[in-house]
Amino acid sequence: MKNYLPKQYKKTTKLKINHNYLFEQFADYSKIFKEIEKVVKRGDYTLGQKVNEFEKNFAKRTGAKFVISVGNGTDALFLSLKALNIGRGDEVITVPYTFISTVGAIVTAGAKPVFVDIKEDYNIDEKKIKSAITKNTKAIMPVHWAGRPCQLDKIKTVAKKYNLKIIQDASQAIDSKFKNKQLVSFGDLCTYSMHPLKNLNIWGDGGFVIIIYSFTNYIIYVETKYILLFYIYHTMFFILNFFISL
Repeated sequence: MKNYLPKQYKKTTKLKINHNYLFEQFADYSKIFKEIEKVVKRGDYTLGQKVNEFEKNFAKRTGAKFVISVGNGTDALFLSLKALNIGRGDEVITVPYTFISTVGAIVTAGAKPVFVDIKEDYNIDEKKIKSAITKNTKAIMPVHWAGRPCQLDKIKTVAKKYNLKIIQDASQAIDSKFKNKQLVSFGDLCTYSMHPLKNLNIWGDGGFVIIIYSFTNYIIYVETKYILLFYIYHTMFFILNFFISL
């Protein structure tokens, strides 16, 4: 399979309105290079000081107790599902109007996505959630399209009534609030993406999960950290063995 993206990017630079402005966005790359140089000199290639600083700063910004950095927004969703022990035989309510990662994370975890239609604001229609709930439903995964929050108070009411978890796909909703409250206060887990096209972005890709404090959520935090470390070291082990076998 050929990689078509380089040709596509070359074509889009000729459009009057481009799908991104990454060249302008990162024009002052010398400052970023200096920060990368510091990371290289410390040898912080995985996790490390800068990641810890980011987690603490964002926890303070949102009032969350825990912030867990991951590889990307897809990992944030997948690891959240795994930490909540959602998998084969379970169902997760979400929307069809979203990036593939939302549904992909549910399927990768072994669960079944159940679609609820959207409203005119492109967010989930909270009035239709109840009719989609079955005995196998374990969670609701609302997507805050373009940074506009869903009706979280109504979704939380439904989730509480049927004992469902709420995993928010807030990939485009960094710093968004609902009724002057942080999004994380309305659910169990809130996931974010730091893809270059997101409103808080990095070079390459990145993501994170934020959790509000409770004993249950502390257990989720520990489980998510454990699962994250497992995948990091499993990947490193696989790569090491690959090169040894050459």
